[in-house]
Amino acid sequence: MYMYEDFYQKAPIPMGTNDLNCLKETFASSQLKHSHWLIALEGQLKDLETEYYCWKVTVYSSDSNGCFAWNPPCYSSSIFDCIHKAYEHANELERYGRNDQLFSTNLLERIG
Repeated sequence: MYMYEDFYQKAPIPMGTNDLNCLKETFASSQLKHSHWLIALEGQLKDLETEYYCWKVTVYSSDSNGCFAWNPPCYSSSIFDCIHKAYEHANELERYGRNDQLFSTNLLERIG
């Protein structure tokens, strides 16, 4: 089981029409009530002595207040050894989400 020690979420961003339609086609009906993307950095302690963390970026559907279901995420990146690289990736996903291109252009399939 993968337990997260740290969870840093960005502010929810509204889903565009194209991404919302793609989400409805792709995911379970329980997520259809959501209207926003929540992008987060999730960290796990890998080495207690050196306090070394690894990071991944996840995307959840959420409401405008940031309420979301933990499982399953709409997207989960590969592991980053550096929080700065994970943060850059989260910013890239946020840009695509703001432009209504996070799911509608199959971006996550290409970068996942």
